[in-house]
Amino acid sequence: MKLGNSASLTRIYNRSVVLDALRRNESLSRIELARLSGLTPQAIRVIVGDLMEEGLVQQLGRRKGLPGQPQIEITINPNGGYALGFHIVDNWCHYLATNLAGEVIVDGGTIDLPENPSALKPHLDRIDRQAARAAGKSPRVGVGIAVSNLMAAGGLIEPHPENRAYTEHIQRHFGPDTFVENDANAAAMAETMFGRAKSREDFIYLFIGDGVGGAIVRGGELQRGHRGNAGEFGHIVVDPAGRICHCGNRGCLYTYLSTAALKTKTKQTAARDKSVREWLSKAIPALRSAVVSLENSFDPERLIVGGTAPVELLKTLVAELNPLGPSIRSDAPERVEVSELGPTTALLGAAALPLLSLMSPSAAKLTKQSLSAATSGAGEPSC
Repeated sequence: MKLGNSASLTRIYNRSVVLDALRRNESLSRIELARLSGLTPQAIRVIVGDLMEEGLVQQLGRRKGLPGQPQIEITINPNGGYALGFHIVDNWCHYLATNLAGEVIVDGGTIDLPENPSALKPHLDRIDRQAARAAGKSPRVGVGIAVSNLMAAGGLIEPHPENRAYTEHIQRHFGPDTFVENDANAAAMAETMFGRAKSREDFIYLFIGDGVGGAIVRGGELQRGHRGNAGEFGHIVVDPAGRICHCGNRGCLYTYLSTAALKTKTKQTAARDKSVREWLSKAIPALRSAVVSLENSFDPERLIVGGTAPVELLKTLVAELNPLGPSIRSDAPERVEVSELGPTTALLGAAALPLLSLMSPSAAKLTKQSLSAATSGAGEPSC
């Protein structure tokens, strides 16, 4: 697919700059948009006019209480579009749909993945109709897929073989505006779009669940590393003489933070349950060591802990981390924060992928790269 001329690319980029400013600040006047974006007032008038005509932004009215002529506030129109998100884990596929504000309009639940991926079609047809009904006349912006065990080799990012067929089938079904990401990176994008990192450019995300991973965001962009596997925090060695990890090393963070061995994850009893206390007794010192290493390695603005683990469990874990060892962030008022998005963060992040492609100049480029690398014969990626 041709990218188009430089003028059309500049137009697309400038639109995303305006949408990104509105996403981060909720509402702005045209004068404020010009100041924040560096675009001319004339360019802002044209871009805002186009976005209003397309239904992506709306006017809130004039701002009161300030000296001078009250400015008209512009904001993202929540009903200007919707996105579908899928999260493939083991033999399950969870799905939902959100509007442009990240409000869930379809909380669809879970599909038991069939042995034959082509048997997904009636489920996907039903989900498509369900989301379209909930969205009314709003168009679909795109579809995101978060996949566990997404791996990279030689720069090629693709799902694990056991998930690949399902991922490709969903991509073919919904077409080129489909984005694929590993679940830890998707969760970090949910934080960027809707959570604690909404107005932050640099942060580390630590994903805790049955698996342990993470994401590095610098300058608003995911950092993938030379081979595409950056963020494998589960394999930071926190005890060289510790437990044997499936990777072959000893004392990996994964062997202490994975919640796979927990028998009870009920929110009301998590902090009191014996198996949880045993898990915490090992997880707390391991995470203390990892936090100091991550802070000294990346100097992040924020370090956010989330994932599929229950929120109450994560809150208990983080609350008991202190005292943390010294690092270059020792003076930070809150060195480790718990995500407010809950255990469906990766699923919400899947829906955030097409939204960020539309609204964020940097995320648009990154998610397109992820899609083009992850699709092999699954349809031509949209550029």
